[in-house]
Amino acid sequence: MADLYYGIAACNEESRIGKCLESLVSQDIDGAEIETIVCLNGCNDGTGTTVEKFKKKYPKLNIKVVHSRKGKVFAHNEIIRQINEDVKAVAFVDGDVHLDKTAIGILYRELEELDCLQAVGGWPIPYKPVDLSIWESVLYEILHARAFFPNAEVSAHDVSDYKPYADKHPQPELDPDFEKRSKIYFHGRLFMLRNKSVFKMPEDQNLADDSFLPNMIHTKYGPGSTRTRYDAIAYYEPYLSLVDHFKAYRRVDAQLRYLDGHFKEYAKSRQMEQTRLNWQYIRSEGVANFLRFVAYSIIRNTECIGYRLLPEKSPAQLWR
Repeated sequence: MADLYYGIAACNEESRIGKCLESLVSQDIDGAEIETIVCLNGCNDGTGTTVEKFKKKYPKLNIKVVHSRKGKVFAHNEIIRQINEDVKAVAFVDGDVHLDKTAIGILYRELEELDCLQAVGGWPIPYKPVDLSIWESVLYEILHARAFFPNAEVSAHDVSDYKPYADKHPQPELDPDFEKRSKIYFHGRLFMLRNKSVFKMPEDQNLADDSFLPNMIHTKYGPGSTRTRYDAIAYYEPYLSLVDHFKAYRRVDAQLRYLDGHFKEYAKSRQMEQTRLNWQYIRSEGVANFLRFVAYSIIRNTECIGYRLLPEKSPAQLWR
């Protein structure tokens, strides 16, 4: 019986899921028994064939392939249905990311050591492709500024009650005072839940997990029930186009507005989730980085204006 499940929602990830699975094989998790569930949702490429190849190549992962309708939340719900009730932890990993070899072990031990946690997330960093044009290199640095400087974004409100572990259980090379000011959420590209019962998402709405789940968990289990580990790294494909960035964050904007309109019980968590740029810290990082964040701020504010001017669409419409 598995101690730890990996859940991977995969839609047309033929060229990337192999690297994801390779990174899972190399994880240091103290001999835990693993089972991996890959849910193919809406694939029309060779993702399934690629997964079957790696199923034979890496028997250690105990890969099981299941199917669902197209949509990440539908895939995750199907994955949860496949998991044993008494599993120690469930790690959800996007099919288009690859992990640092210590990432899963960090999250797994975090849940073992901190009983207050129901969920712990990793930190996404964009990998840098080779042969970028000058313009793409500039966009790489600007659009992902927050990934490289997590201290540059802090909560707009006092969220120290949500970080009771910061002083007694500090993260390596991270100032506890910063963590007590950091955003109270975790990223959807890599996160781990204490057990399958923590996962509760609507069955009929294609909502983003990292928009819905942190708010649900904070509301149900209270402050201090989630954490982001900044040393558990998930590498993702970067945005190298203003258009792609605009589209991606338009989906995020629609998801959050949908939550605000349809899940009033999460209002307190959503309020405490608000953030602002920490310009005092940004200025301390030198002129070049200050200008990087000025450019980032201009782009994000322009995008937000654009979202309000365009006809409003539901999250499901934007995902399609």
